[in-house]
Amino acid sequence: MPVTKENFGDVPDYCRRCLYWQSERNFDVKDMTKKNEKKKLRWLLKVQKDNETSAGFIAYRYKEPIGFVQWAPAKYFPQSRKYQFGPPSKDAAFLACLYVAREEDRNKGWGTLILKAGISQIKQQGFKAVETFGRKSSSDNPSGPLEFYLKNDFQIKRNNSEFQLVRLELR
Repeated sequence: MPVTKENFGDVPDYCRRCLYWQSERNFDVKDMTKKNEKKKLRWLLKVQKDNETSAGFIAYRYKEPIGFVQWAPAKYFPQSRKYQFGPPSKDAAFLACLYVAREEDRNKGWGTLILKAGISQIKQQGFKAVETFGRKSSSDNPSGPLEFYLKNDFQIKRNNSEFQLVRLELR
C-alpha cells in the first residue's frame, strides 16, 4: 500500500524516525526520535506531490505491516551526494530504504518480494534504473547488504572498500 497520512503509523518505527538520506547534515542514530515522524511524513507527502506518484509503500502480510520500501529521484536524498562513490544517476530511482520489520521475518524471502514489488512500481513511474548503496561488511544500513542486491541482479556501478553503488537496469 502506498504511504498516506492514514497509514503512516504502519511504517516500522525505525523507518518512520529515520531521516538519514533526507538529511543535509550528518545524521546520528541518536537523532531517531519520535519528533522525526512528522518531518518524515511531510517529506514523503511532498515527494509524492512533486512527482505525482508514490515514493514507497508499506508491505502487509494478513493485514499486518511487515516491511517498508522507499525511493525517489536522488535529488530528494542530499546524503547520497556525500558518498565518495555517489551520487546516484539522474535517470534512476534511488532506493533509500528496504526494511523487513521483525527479525524473525528476515532471511525468509520477504525482502526479495518487497524489492520486486518496489521495482514494479518504479518501472511504472518511468525510471530507467534503480540504484542504491549496498554495504559489504554489514546488513545494518538503511538500504541493505550488498549480497542481497547482487543476488537480485543489481550490478556494481561504483566500488568502495565498504559501500558500493549498485544499479539495476529496467527494461
